[in-house]
Amino acid sequence: MSLDVLAAGILAGGLYALIGLGISLVFGVLGLMNLAHGELVIGGAYLASLLVVDAGWDPLAALPLAMAAMALIAYPLQRYLLTPLLRGSKSAPLVATFGLSLLAQALFQAAFGTHPKALPASYADTGLSVLGMRVQTVYVIAFGLTIVLCAATHLVLTRTRAGSAVRAASADPDTAAVLGIDVNRVYAMTFAGAAALAAAGGVLTGVAQSFTPNSGLPLLLTGFAVMALAGIGSVGGVLMAGVALGVLQSVSVGLFGGGWRDVVVYLAFFLVLAVRPQGLFRKAHAG
Repeated sequence: MSLDVLAAGILAGGLYALIGLGISLVFGVLGLMNLAHGELVIGGAYLASLLVVDAGWDPLAALPLAMAAMALIAYPLQRYLLTPLLRGSKSAPLVATFGLSLLAQALFQAAFGTHPKALPASYADTGLSVLGMRVQTVYVIAFGLTIVLCAATHLVLTRTRAGSAVRAASADPDTAAVLGIDVNRVYAMTFAGAAALAAAGGVLTGVAQSFTPNSGLPLLLTGFAVMALAGIGSVGGVLMAGVALGVLQSVSVGLFGGGWRDVVVYLAFFLVLAVRPQGLFRKAHAG
């Protein structure tokens, strides 16, 4: 197995971690399994395409605007639709996010058509040498951005008053409300932040590969696999899980061919759930 294959897996794992971070954040704080997260990722790619394809922007310049736009869309969805459902039946929010997933796919088809799209960039297909290994430039950028966003998320959650409110609302929402914390607002801000992270992953995914209105499902399953490996409540664990999954996938493709690319992801997901449901990195990187 060449070092180039391992390096490609590590860097691709950064993008997987970015997709899984939002899923883990929402589930860890709200207890909500967001089945529409894949559409948040693809939504970010489509929003960026309005600036990149139609106006000639560089995808990295469009990325902050796509993140902000997805956060603005996600905030009222959580505040006025999903949060009231969370107070009732446990299954209702899950069904609601599934409905949102289908609605988003229909909207993407109506607005953008069904033909594959991609975000053109000078670094989409180029490569560079890192420590003697040849890697694709866009994945180096994605890995660097993932490091920055994971560190920022960790600092916000552990070093700010907003992060204290999020942790209090996550641990005991009733007690947090008694202490004066607006739990509904905390939930909406958390969901909006996760949507912004998803949009960042979507922009970089759109540069690395083409996407269609139905591309959200495999991305959602990849994010679930990352969360299962990482465990809940572990930002560092999400990064390590994404890298581990990327390496596993890259090695499997190198050994058995491209047909095993998604199979190993799903096998890892079910194997970890069966053997270690709390995640592989939960203890070492809790918080």
